[in-house]
Amino acid sequence: MDEIAQDFDDQIRSARESEGLSQQELAQQLNEKASLIRKLEQGNSLPSDDVRKKLERSLGIDLSAGGSSEETEWSGGNSEGSYTLGDVVERKD
Repeated sequence: MDEIAQDFDDQIRSARESEGLSQQELAQQLNEKASLIRKLEQGNSLPSDDVRKKLERSLGIDLSAGGSSEETEWSGGNSEGSYTLGDVVERKD
């Protein structure tokens, strides 16, 4: 599965609040414990793949960190190596 977004806790809390749900109500919808929802929203626990899918489906959010690291690591230049570090970096004098 994809990596989870760094702000997953904020995303879950915001989506839950925008739906007008309490942590207990969301937990009941997902058939999970309210303590798990609390831990997720505090960032103290990462959701399992199963819980993550339930949250995404129920709240209409995407908790993935985005594309794979190969896609986002370097998006400029070409494979022939025509760019140098000096072409990319801006000096601060």
